[in-house]
Amino acid sequence: MTEEAVEKKVFENTDFKFSAAYGAYSERFDNSENNAEERQRLNDLIVKLDANDISYPNFYEEVSRPDREEGERRYKFHRTRISGSRKFAARKAEQKADRVKRHKR
Repeated sequence: MTEEAVEKKVFENTDFKFSAAYGAYSERFDNSENNAEERQRLNDLIVKLDANDISYPNFYEEVSRPDREEGERRYKFHRTRISGSRKFAARKAEQKADRVKRHKR
């Protein structure tokens, strides 16, 4: 029995999110040259993503799964709260810091 080479999938989808996901898929696909079952798994993932069967975060999690199995720690994306201040409050704090700095000389 001869094994057929697993070919990289090509899509016409021009969506930016899909293009970024395809780039991650393509890089991982090219790095797994000798592993046919890994390439087949990647092909299944990208086809499911194109058909909207899985979400983008799930796709990225599955694509990076072999790294986690090898013991590599990956940063998991999370949103951080950006705290800002009103213009008046920021100006008042800046004036106070300048005043303290001026009198500490």
